[in-house]
Amino acid sequence: MVHDVLIAAHAAAGVIAFAAGCAAISRRSAFAVYFASLVALVVFLAAVLAVDWPRLDGPSRSLYAVLTMLGGYLIWRAVQARRLLPTGSAHRSGRYLDHLGFTLVALFDGFAIIAVLTAGGPGWLAASTGVLGVGVGHVAIRRLKARLTAAPDRPGGGGGGRQYAA
Repeated sequence: MVHDVLIAAHAAAGVIAFAAGCAAISRRSAFAVYFASLVALVVFLAAVLAVDWPRLDGPSRSLYAVLTMLGGYLIWRAVQARRLLPTGSAHRSGRYLDHLGFTLVALFDGFAIIAVLTAGGPGWLAASTGVLGVGVGHVAIRRLKARLTAAPDRPGGGGGGRQYAA
């Protein structure tokens, strides 16, 4: 019962973090919700690990531990993005989008991998989905950066960087 509640809270925090993180690309005001829900996602995962630890076998313990460490790295990347959060009408920097984008790609990848595994897909399909998600996510973030950080007077800059909405 406790496991199921924590997993549901972890999943809900992940969905909120992803949606708010996508909004934080163009809305500064969404960043706080993104950050808080990302931290909650990791806290709930660590709580699941603590609750389930006695029942987990060695490989499962290792997997949960690695996922929790990845969560810590995602928080670190979100902290770096927060340090670069544009103020006023400043444009988003490429570094801000790199940090935020990394976490969004990781969240999306997690959703995709869990969907494959929940549907009964084999491990190789889950792994392939993860690799494909990283590749597509990397290309999407690179294109987004090019579009949003382009100088206003740069030819072919797509109209320049957009103003950052509050």
